[in-house]
Amino acid sequence: MREWHNGAHHVLHDPDAMSHPRAELFTPAYWQTVDRVEGRAQGRGGSVVFVRGGKDGEAWALRHYRRGGQLGRVVRDSYLWLGLAAARPWREFRLTAELRAKGLPVPRPVAAYVERRGLAYRGDLITARIAGAEPLADLLAAGVLPAAQWAALGKMLRRFHASGVRHDDINARNILRDGKGAFHLIDFDKARLLPLGAWQAQNLARFRRSLEKFKSASPGFHFEDADWAALLTGYG
Repeated sequence: MREWHNGAHHVLHDPDAMSHPRAELFTPAYWQTVDRVEGRAQGRGGSVVFVRGGKDGEAWALRHYRRGGQLGRVVRDSYLWLGLAAARPWREFRLTAELRAKGLPVPRPVAAYVERRGLAYRGDLITARIAGAEPLADLLAAGVLPAAQWAALGKMLRRFHASGVRHDDINARNILRDGKGAFHLIDFDKARLLPLGAWQAQNLARFRRSLEKFKSASPGFHFEDADWAALLTGYG
């Protein structure tokens, strides 16, 4: 990892992926200008633009940090400045890099960007896009997931919990299945490392509530008690 600073602009980056960091690389407008935008996705706490930005056209996911809830209607994307180390993109980049170094299935962090404006800051994060990835929510909206896949998902969640990763925004959109059928966890803005404890069961319960919420909003969403049982079998 390397850091680049220019006045109020700060970039933390992987030099193998981004050799010459510039503030404009974190704006969708730049990628539109060079005709490298591949798509967009909308999620809680951030809007994502997919671009061809890396070496040999590697696909990247560029996410701008946005607030959710009632506060987000008033203060869309500004956060209180408490120092660079506490800035959300900085923390998420470092945590994701640490988890990846442990061999956990997370996106490769490319760069984090923080722009300070007095007592506030705005930020962005770029990660490598997972090839052929589809959100679990989309998979379950389209059809039934085999029991073996639910078990594999449970095994993946167990790996994160065993490593002390508490993901406080775990839901069916932050879990992706790649083109080879393997699951990945993304969006570690609200994640942290903790000693093992009761939070693991609470985290699983939170995930189940997410699935049930999707099902209540869409009767065609494929999630049943038997699916959860298969997940728990894989979780162990």
